[in-house]
Amino acid sequence: MLYHFEKGHTAAEAFRDLNDLFGEGTIGRKTVYEWFDRFKSGDTSLEDKPGRGRPSDFDDQALLAAVEEDESLTTQILAEQFNVDHGSL
Repeated sequence: MLYHFEKGHTAAEAFRDLNDLFGEGTIGRKTVYEWFDRFKSGDTSLEDKPGRGRPSDFDDQALLAAVEEDESLTTQILAEQFNVDHGSL
């Protein structure tokens, strides 16, 4: 998303491109607009702000291993495989 912002694309363009590339429902419109607002304020950090959301008990290493094994997996397939919402990926 930061790439789109740095290239001068609109949030709407980023939303459309990301969902076209990674699959429908990969990211919500509201989320893209929130990130663009953050970038516009000068904060281009990609780190989550402390205390946001509930703590994750997701196994990042297992996800990484699955993607390295089969790079063609979509977020929808991975979400089903790991029994999580695709937004958690």
